[in-house]
Amino acid sequence: MKRVGVDEIADELYGLDPEDFTAARDAAARAASDPVAGKAIKALRKPTAPAHAVNRLVRDRTDDVDRLLALGDDLRAAMAGRGGDVRELTEQRRTLVNELANAAPASTRADVTATFEAATADPELAAAVRSGRLVRPLRYAGFGALPDVSAAVATPVRPPAKRSANQPATKQPAAKQAATKTAPPAAELDKARQRVLGLAGAADDAQRRYEAAVRVAVEARAQLDAAEAKRAEAHRAAREAHAEAEKARRELGRLERR
Repeated sequence: MKRVGVDEIADELYGLDPEDFTAARDAAARAASDPVAGKAIKALRKPTAPAHAVNRLVRDRTDDVDRLLALGDDLRAAMAGRGGDVRELTEQRRTLVNELANAAPASTRADVTATFEAATADPELAAAVRSGRLVRPLRYAGFGALPDVSAAVATPVRPPAKRSANQPATKQPAAKQAATKTAPPAAELDKARQRVLGLAGAADDAQRRYEAAVRVAVEARAQLDAAEAKRAEAHRAAREAHAEAEKARRELGRLERR
């Protein structure tokens, strides 16, 4: 019989609905092939509703998630001056994040949005989201320390691939080499990139607030129009009622004078 590892069990569990998670986890722990695996499975944490929504989107809309994470790579490269339009890539990211978030339950959309935005900010966060094993949402606006991935993911994620130290760098044209010699210090570049990323995230948040305000304004105008229509109808009915009352008074007076 093929031995099923903890990672394979975790993949199955984090694809389940949250209400089914605990019972399925405990059953898998009891059926584990050895006590160590059973203990590791038993320790798997139930995902929050937003984390579950992200995990489902990773499974159900894999191509869109992969496209978003690739956009994150392109956006970071553009911020580092390696080609690409930062503004255009940021807009593409915003559009795709909104599409994914809108496919999640309404109560989870803010956290789902923040999680997917965080995934575009750093390769390790991207790997955490792509694992489909989040236990809680991620949030990173581009300032300060990165969130603790180990606390947000059920099992360790494979770190992003890095170029080997022995792998020679691609030879650059002379003009590029000259530009590299005068490049700003790494710390300064990193600070600038973080600032751009943070401002891009703030812009995304502002855009969402604007769109929400527009929706509220449209709904308020519709309610105002409906209220105005009711007021006009009530005013017309009142005029007609007053006219009928006056007519009745005149008729009463006529009868009393007989």
